[in-house]
Amino acid sequence: MGWDDVSRWQPVDLAAAFKMGDAVQPVDVRIGWRSAEHKIKGALRVDPMEFTSEVPGLPEGRELIFYCDKPGEAQSLTVAMWAFDNGRSRVGVLVGGWDAWVAAGYPVEPIEG
Repeated sequence: MGWDDVSRWQPVDLAAAFKMGDAVQPVDVRIGWRSAEHKIKGALRVDPMEFTSEVPGLPEGRELIFYCDKPGEAQSLTVAMWAFDNGRSRVGVLVGGWDAWVAAGYPVEPIEG
């Protein structure tokens, strides 16, 4: 698998997948996630510097959709490729990441803890 093989999800596509109950799981890999106040509703938060394919809570059987706040999805692509190389066959990135999701007005939720 190469960079061009990672699935790219537009915010509208991810929102539609949620609405239809598709087996997708957003994963927040923003570098500053520890100081962030909100995340995509239902997203798992993973420190990209500590990511392994065995992160507790990463569901099997769902496509993992990584998002970050770096230009060109740089952080998301790096983690998605690492996840694929370590046994996760269904990985994608959110095009435009966090900023695109928020700009489109899709649901976010406060980060607790």
